[in-house]
Amino acid sequence: MMKMLKYTFFSVLSLMMLAACSMSKPSESSSEDEPSTTQSSVEVPESNSPLIGQKATDFSLKDMDGNTVKLSDYRGKKVYLKFWATWCGPCRKSMPELEELVNDEDRDFVIVTVIAPGHQGEKSEEAFAKWFEQQDFTSVPVLYNPSASVFRDYQVRSIPTEVFIDSDGTIQNVQVGVISNDIAKEIMSEID
Repeated sequence: MMKMLKYTFFSVLSLMMLAACSMSKPSESSSEDEPSTTQSSVEVPESNSPLIGQKATDFSLKDMDGNTVKLSDYRGKKVYLKFWATWCGPCRKSMPELEELVNDEDRDFVIVTVIAPGHQGEKSEEAFAKWFEQQDFTSVPVLYNPSASVFRDYQVRSIPTEVFIDSDGTIQNVQVGVISNDIAKEIMSEID
C-alpha cells in the first residue's frame, strides 16, 4: 500500500512538472511588419500567489563571476526575479527574448535570474558556466543558489517562475510559466 502511495505521489508530481514546463512557445513579440501596440493592450495573466503583498525575502548569492549579490542591493529599484533551469525547454526558448529585455536601455527595473546548481537535474556550477557561455543570451545575469533556499523562500513549485518586486521591496506579482517581454514590461509599468 505504501509503495502504491509513493508511486502515485511521484507520478502526479512528475505530471505537474511536465505540465508546468511544457514545450509550448512563449508569447511572440509583434513583428516589424505589424503595427506596434501600446503596453496597455497586453493582457497580464492573473496572479493569485500568497506571496503578493509580502516583503521580498532578502538573499545573498554568488553571480557567475563569484561576486556576492544581495536582493537588498537593489533597494529603491523595481526587480524582475526569474527562477529557471537549463533542463526546462520553455525556459531555454524564452532566454533569448529575455536577453533583449536585459539589453533594453529604456528599462526602469533590474533583472535577476536564479538557478539551483545540482538540484533537481540542474547542472553543476562548472557545467552550467561552460554551457552558458555557448548560449545566445550571455548578458542575462545569473545567480547561483546551490542550496535551493531562495527557491523555497519564494515558494517556487514550477519552472520558470517570475517574481515582480516593487521599489519598496514588496512582491506585487508572481507569474508561473513563460511570459513575454511585453507582459513583463506591462507588469513592471503597473508597480512603483
